[in-house]
Amino acid sequence: MFTVRTATIADAPRLGQLREAMYRELGRNPDPDAPAFRVQSAVAFADSFRTGTCEAWLAESPDGLAIGSVAMLIYPRLPSPELAATREGYLLNVYTVPGWRKRGIAATLVDASITRARELGLARIRLHASDAGHGVYKKAGFIARLDEMELTLAGSQK
Repeated sequence: MFTVRTATIADAPRLGQLREAMYRELGRNPDPDAPAFRVQSAVAFADSFRTGTCEAWLAESPDGLAIGSVAMLIYPRLPSPELAATREGYLLNVYTVPGWRKRGIAATLVDASITRARELGLARIRLHASDAGHGVYKKAGFIARLDEMELTLAGSQK
């Protein structure tokens, strides 16, 4: 019914399109005629593929349409007493187009990223979960944390 494969730099535009669709669905990119975010996302995917700081996967329909995606950013980290590994992953862009939901696509994409994280010897994988995604992540073994905070820097907003 669908296949999942590792994305390449040539897939950056498709990943950018899916990222834009996800944000539009979340109400955070209201103008579908303004391609800036989609283009910025595609460029960021391509750059991070080149530097080895991101891996991604695409789900495709039998006719080759991109119907879902996940990306994993790979970060350096200092070892801790509990986790000696010096790299960790951050999952983002877990998205399935509406007509293909509830068919195991997101779970299959998340599983592919977990398998790769283990191959890379990453210490852990973190993510921000939407309400819709909690079940997928919980089944995959993720646990909720309440000890994180963030600071958005004024100069980082464009």
